[in-house]
Amino acid sequence: MRKMLFLFTVLTLVFCGCSMEKRQVQDKKEVSTPEPDVRAFQDPFTKKFLTSTSEVLPGYYPFRSKTGGYQMAFPAGGKISEKSYEFHEKGIESLMATVHVGNYAPIKEVSASLRIDYFSYYANEIIEASLDRVREENGNKLVLSRLALKDRDIYWSTYTENKYKYYGVVGYIQNTVDTGGIYFSYDFTCDPGFDKCEQLGKEFNQKIALDWVKQIQFK
Repeated sequence: MRKMLFLFTVLTLVFCGCSMEKRQVQDKKEVSTPEPDVRAFQDPFTKKFLTSTSEVLPGYYPFRSKTGGYQMAFPAGGKISEKSYEFHEKGIESLMATVHVGNYAPIKEVSASLRIDYFSYYANEIIEASLDRVREENGNKLVLSRLALKDRDIYWSTYTENKYKYYGVVGYIQNTVDTGGIYFSYDFTCDPGFDKCEQLGKEFNQKIALDWVKQIQFK
C-alpha cells in the first residue's frame, strides 16, 4: 500500500511539473513580439546585430556590437553593408549602413548613411588626436560640443547645408572609465528640388540627433 501511495505521489509531481512547463512555454510564446516589418530586420546580416524587437527610440532598435564593446540605436530603415564591414578580435569594428529615411514610410527623396568606427584600446590620453581626426574628415572649421556623462564624453556637432541639400551629425565618444573610442557620422542627402530638406534637417538636428548619439554606449 505504501509503495502504491509513493508511486502515485511521484507520478502526480511529474505530471504537474510537465503541465507547468508546458504552460510556461505557452506563456513565452504569447509574450513574444513579432518581428517588425522593416528593412533592418529583413536583412539577414543586419538582423544579427539587433537584440530586441522593441524600439529604444521611435523608429530605432537596439544594436549590439560584435566586439561586445558598445551598443546603440539602429534605424528601422538601415542595412549594414556586409562587404565593407570589418571586425578584428583585438577590439576593432567598422561598419557602414545605408538608411531609408522615414522609419516605416520611406521618403524617397532623402537618402542617408551611418558610419561607426570602434577602437577598444583608445584612451582618454590621446583625446586631442582623436578629435583632430574628426575635424580633418569634416573640415577644420567644425566646432564640437562636449557633453560629459557618467562614463563617457561625447564630442558632437550637427550641420546643415541648404544649398547642397544635406545635413547630419558627426563626432567622437570617449570612454572615461576604461579604454574605448567611437567615431560616428549620420549623414542625410536630399534630391535636388526637394523643398522639405531644410525642414527635415532642422527636425533631425534639434529633436533627434542628440538623443540618437546618447544611445551610443560602452558595455
